[in-house]
Amino acid sequence: MLRLLCIANPAAYASSVTDIPLSYARLAAHPDLELYHAETAAVLRVSDRIEAMPIPVGFMPDEFRTLASRPTTALPPEHFDVAFDRTLKPFPNGLYERLKALAPRLRFVNDPEGIQRHLDPGFLLSAAAGYLPPMLLTDDPREATAFFCAHGILVAKRPNSCGGRGVFRLSSTGGSAGDGAGVGRIDSDNIVEGQRRWSDFGSLFRHLTHDGRDSVLLARYLPRVCEGDKRIVVVGGEPYGAYLRRAADGHWVQNVSRGGRCDLDRVTDADRVLIAETSRAYLDVGINLLGYDLIRDDDGGWRISEINAGNIGGLFRLEYLGVAGVTDRFVAWLQRYSAHRHRQGDPLRTQRQRNVTTHR
Repeated sequence: MLRLLCIANPAAYASSVTDIPLSYARLAAHPDLELYHAETAAVLRVSDRIEAMPIPVGFMPDEFRTLASRPTTALPPEHFDVAFDRTLKPFPNGLYERLKALAPRLRFVNDPEGIQRHLDPGFLLSAAAGYLPPMLLTDDPREATAFFCAHGILVAKRPNSCGGRGVFRLSSTGGSAGDGAGVGRIDSDNIVEGQRRWSDFGSLFRHLTHDGRDSVLLARYLPRVCEGDKRIVVVGGEPYGAYLRRAADGHWVQNVSRGGRCDLDRVTDADRVLIAETSRAYLDVGINLLGYDLIRDDDGGWRISEINAGNIGGLFRLEYLGVAGVTDRFVAWLQRYSAHRHRQGDPLRTQRQRNVTTHR
């Protein structure tokens, strides 16, 4: 029986009708798996044990937000075969330093050090070169202004955000090219802030970069995003399926957390080539579960807008939408993933054997 620990912060979810509560219900019901939950805040407390609770068979998604009130047991990291951090962004300070400290005693589906590397937007630019729309990672307002003038309409993405909350569409209301103050008035659109008008590009850029403390990823806006974006869920470099997300109101942000409708789509041969050529960079740093977001370019071809790692929604949504056997396939992969490390002389296996002897 495989013991899977999921680390999450349920109180951060506005609704239980999302992919993560659904995944808890699916995994808890599987006969070959014991599912445990640990609160992110509890994991952040430095200890040689993890406060966790077993998730019972019959768990329902609408129970997800009540997990913080349930009793826990302090368990050694070696109690679990595999762990999966499902903490919702923005990540609390120190989370990945803590997970990296646990990693020698607990194997993660997505390695914490690899996730930290992936959070640098430059990782995407390197891993997916050739499959992206024109993009620029910068904290330089003049460089950003030149990129804006070259493309007219941009999407700006802040780091450490999810669900479309840190994504802005930028468009000019008129003016001439030049430095940050010379482009003219700028409109921004964001699902949290709504539509805003800025007197100049420099003011907006300072807002996006938190007064220059952060870099921002800029990309040419692809107008066909309003037709929907394709999410492909990939485990260990293999696509499990795809679905198209479309905003009910035709908005350019398609995220499910914003009410986007999902319909099954197919994984094409071109998609498989794209995944084969880009997923290796993630596998090499221990990131095994990915969510590819693709948007159609003007010529109808798909471009990568983002490759998500960590708290991936959609794996079990595929099954909900009609892809048979997703949970079985994923649990079988987890079993192989855990067993492979044990066969390689994993020190965690020796420690578990000591624990069993001690408890006897």
